[in-house]
This record gives sequence, C-alpha cells and structure tokens, in this order.
Amino acid sequence: MAEAFLQTVEKALKVLETIATTNEGELGVKDVSERLGLARSTAHRILSTLEKLEYVVQNQKTGKYKSGVKLIHIGANILMNMSMVKECRPYLEELSNLTGETSHLSIYNHGVITFVDKVIGNNPAKIASIIGQNRPAYASASGKVLLSFLPQGQLQKFLEKTQFQSFTPHSIANKKDLEQCLLKIRTQGYGEDQQEAEEGLVCYAAPVRARNGEVFAAISISGPPSRFTENKDQLISKLIETARKASIACGWVVDFSWR
Repeated sequence: MAEAFLQTVEKALKVLETIATTNEGELGVKDVSERLGLARSTAHRILSTLEKLEYVVQNQKTGKYKSGVKLIHIGANILMNMSMVKECRPYLEELSNLTGETSHLSIYNHGVITFVDKVIGNNPAKIASIIGQNRPAYASASGKVLLSFLPQGQLQKFLEKTQFQSFTPHSIANKKDLEQCLLKIRTQGYGEDQQEAEEGLVCYAAPVRARNGEVFAAISISGPPSRFTENKDQLISKLIETARKASIACGWVVDFSWR
C-alpha cells in the first residue's frame, strides 16, 4: 500500500515538473500522458487533482494546463528564503562580534521555528542548536517574536491547537500566559526566553522585516543568565539595531511600523 502511494506521488510530481518546465506554455492530457508514459486516465486524474489544489490552471478554451499561482508562490518563497539567509549573514556575524554571543536566524512554520543560520560567539556557552533544527515556537524568544507578528487568524489557530509542554520550570504553560507575552513583544519590539527552553540559557530576539514590512524571520542572541541579566539593556539595544539593519538589507523601507 505504501509503495503504491509513493508511486502515485512520484507520478504527480513528474506531471507537475513537466507542466512547470515546458517551453510550450501549456500542455494537454495527451501531451502529458505521452511524455511520461502514463495512461490518459491517470494523467487526467493527476491534472484534475493538481488543478483543484491550484498547482496548475486549465485554459477553458484549449483544455490545456499551465503552472498555477500556488506553484509560483512556493518558488518565490524558496528564493526569498535563500536570499534571506545570504542577506542576513553579515548581520549575524556583526551581532556576534559586537556582543561575543552566539546568534541565530530563525523562520516560523506550522507552530515551530527552524534555525536557518548560526554564528558562534567568542564568549563560552554551551548552546545545543544546529542549522535545520526545529523548536516549539512558544518556548523560544525567536518563536514568540514570530508568533506575535502573525496575522490574527493564523495566531488564533495556533493558540487553539497547541498543547503546551514544560521544558523547564520557567516554560510558558498555557494560552493566557503566551497571549500576554505576545502582546508585550508587540509593544516593546523584542522577545525573551528566560531559561524556558533550556536551563542555564537566556535568549533575546528581534523581528526581521521584508520589503512589504511583514516579519518573516527573527534574529536572536543566546547565552548564560549571568551575562545576559547584567548586560540586558546593552545586548537588546545592539540586537534591535542589527535586526533593523538586516531588514533594510532585505528591502524594508524604514517607517514607523518597526514595532
């Protein structure tokens, strides 16, 4: 059963690739079936499914198919994310050089954050993070920053379905506390993780904005409570300024929507 399912997925992806890479603009069911060696009925079912999901669009006059808007959006997001890491890298390095602490770049997806870049600081600190690693958004400074700037509908869905887990005695354990925390972040412009994900690790994070002003990533610094409590104001000031410069590098035009 699993093998049959994987074969179906493979066929669908090949159909999608064929439509997306054709030089003819549009392809019909016959074109797809002949190029991929599929039965016409199979090609038709796959194309109909892809159309329903908005990955392809059918020309009502010719009956042929071309790439849909959703496929274009996915490609644009991939390119943006690749560009994002490249544009933000110098600012992660700058932040780590200024503070001596380890910095991260994170993005949000379906309730978790993913570390997409990391620069290790000169100051000693054991930080168990690797690029590509996921963490629950509610248990990290970057995650709470990204949650706080989600559209209200997306945020409510997250709050309704999230089952809170306490990683340390300091972890946020319920919806009410998280909502209050997110409101505070929107007001002050940065987020905190006071040993919520790991004992002995404090983290501060600030939003990174795209050209249209939307928050699409977060820059953070992490280290032990001893250094971060004593130097909190200085660290946060450098963090916010660095995130602002990274946003400008990503095309954001400075205005009063920073916070």
